[in-house]
Amino acid sequence: MANVIGPDVSFYQDDVETPEGIAFETMRRAAEFVIIRAGQNLWPDPDFKYNWRAAKVAGLPRGSYWFYDSRANPKRQAEVWVEQFEGDTGELPLFADFEESYGGPYGGWTRWYDFLERLKTLLGDKEIGIYTGYYYWGRYSPSAIRQPQQLEYFHQYPLWIANYGVAKPRVPRPWSADEWLFWQYTEIGDGRIYGVESNGIDLNYFNGDLERFRERFKIKPSLPPPPVPDGTGRMFLVTTRLKVRRAPGTEAEQIGSLDAGDTVEELGANDDRSWLQILRHLDALSGWSSAAYLTQIAGPTPPAPTPTGRRFRATTRLRVREGPGTDYTIISILDTGDVVDEIEATTDRAWIKILRQRDGLLGWSSADYLESIDSPPAPTPTPEPEPQPVDTAWFRVTGSTLNVREGPSTEFKSIGSLKKDDTVAADSVSADQHWVRIHRLDGLTGWCHTGYLAPLGTARPKSLRQYLFPGTTYFRKELTAPRTLVVHVLAIDLQTAKLDFLVTPESRSGGILCTRTVEQFLSEFSQTIAINGDGYYYVQLPPGSAPACASGGDAVQPNGFTASRGHVYSTRRGPTVYINQYNEITFNAAKGRVFNAVSGDRMVLVGGKPVPTLPINGLHPRTAIGLSRNGRTVILMVVDGRQPGYSEGVDLAELANLLVPYGAYTGINMDGGGSSTMVIRNLEGRPVVLNRPIDSLVPGKQRAVATHLGILFK
Repeated sequence: MANVIGPDVSFYQDDVETPEGIAFETMRRAAEFVIIRAGQNLWPDPDFKYNWRAAKVAGLPRGSYWFYDSRANPKRQAEVWVEQFEGDTGELPLFADFEESYGGPYGGWTRWYDFLERLKTLLGDKEIGIYTGYYYWGRYSPSAIRQPQQLEYFHQYPLWIANYGVAKPRVPRPWSADEWLFWQYTEIGDGRIYGVESNGIDLNYFNGDLERFRERFKIKPSLPPPPVPDGTGRMFLVTTRLKVRRAPGTEAEQIGSLDAGDTVEELGANDDRSWLQILRHLDALSGWSSAAYLTQIAGPTPPAPTPTGRRFRATTRLRVREGPGTDYTIISILDTGDVVDEIEATTDRAWIKILRQRDGLLGWSSADYLESIDSPPAPTPTPEPEPQPVDTAWFRVTGSTLNVREGPSTEFKSIGSLKKDDTVAADSVSADQHWVRIHRLDGLTGWCHTGYLAPLGTARPKSLRQYLFPGTTYFRKELTAPRTLVVHVLAIDLQTAKLDFLVTPESRSGGILCTRTVEQFLSEFSQTIAINGDGYYYVQLPPGSAPACASGGDAVQPNGFTASRGHVYSTRRGPTVYINQYNEITFNAAKGRVFNAVSGDRMVLVGGKPVPTLPINGLHPRTAIGLSRNGRTVILMVVDGRQPGYSEGVDLAELANLLVPYGAYTGINMDGGGSSTMVIRNLEGRPVVLNRPIDSLVPGKQRAVATHLGILFK
């Protein structure tokens, strides 16, 4: 008899750095079923709803499991689990996963009973099973000798047993030796075969062949998918989480949503192409979405709206809306000085429909802030990420300390100082050739004596170092191996610097945040240094709720544990950076009271060595936080990526190895990709972006993210 094989999956099989999820069509060619993690504790799996829908579209029979957590009320865990299905509980049983050992107040089989009974009440006749291991079950279940009746209670639930490296699973009481429904026989299956982005994957046998499997679960052969409507061939990239509606317009019913990074095909458009009818081929989702958040990536170029011949310049930062009035949704912003073409106008010309040619932005803006012009000014070239003065020369400081003065003489006042091995640019030289005017990234500009400067030429050095703040050194390093890379590092001596840490405070009770760019966070909270923090997922508020982010941004919640200034507002567990009120930093275990905390994706460096099980999951921009062995130095690192010819990005093992030369003994990977950003505040109080972010494939564009880690120097 050939046992039927299928995997079980969770968000761990999805690389957060890529826009793609699990390829269930690929999985369908290698498996007959899939069991999908719905969540743990009171935390839904962030990928569950996508996985649940996409597996169904692929024709895979679906089961689900919930990781029971003794730290949360069992009845409430059952309720949260059932809420995730929205009426579709799948084709296979739902499995209660009993394997935890957190030591919470709801541990033990009596609490399992509460959990299972609540599930039965909520689910009616839906079959429920139990997932566990032989030794775990023997330790925590009722005693077969002292509590046989209580043990027999669990016999009603079919068993999914975990047992690796054996020819036959070992089955605990009250089930008999062959009385298992599914057997998880390995955790190191080949992920590629099953369409996941992790190297390894859990695999399971059904206790029977395909005919018995279909008979047991009443599985019918998959019907062919419905015919796909003819498209235009134009493919678009979704740049943010986006609603799909039944018709064009914000008043139309929402029938689904697109995630940032999804690709869709255009099926049609309204007259002015402000709304596109789209098709997501992954699951055949079809409907209307605002064109403002769709960037064409392939196919013939659609005809552009016809301008009237009038052109305007924005006199201030100006909102662009879906329609002519303040009741319409804001879709974008014009910057002061932007030049736009008029497409049409309201009868009273109070509102003008504008087209910004450089990116195709189309929408309505108030005519009060648009001044008429005859012709547009010459386009301003896009600056380099760190623009240098004309005729720049570079120098390295050779003295232990070098004063920076207001003028080219010791008679002038000292306005700052450089440290040994600092690398600075200069744009002017004194008449006697003994002094040069230097510039530092934090805005320090003044004159230094050349006797303590070693010339490095006119090209920016591949390795750049500047002492920017007390106890803080910035490093910028260009590498050519293993590929073109640009690495940015801020190394901070926690004993030298007088500083305060800050993790983004919640915007609304319930752990809801409003997305901001790192630059916005730094300015809003008056921080000196800021980087992006944890990954996040979007929040759908109940109908009729007040807007969560009236001042802008999307409502989101962080993926992991989060605290700000002593207030813990997200208790989801994961690799976490803890910071107490004494600025002592630890990973994964708090030292004393948690004051600030931000989670990351995974540990990449432990004991000074890369974690051996890091997946090879592509080259991307990365953000990391490292800590020296004695806990004295914290290392903030951003590696630019997705920009061929400038910086291509690194995988997780390479990120770990990059941390080590800067003194990191432990390191964690934060949210990366388009989120990776490092910003400082200069001496004039303005933000300076040190790296070159890339969002929606636009170099230099910052992504609005959920959490940030800021540092204020006192």
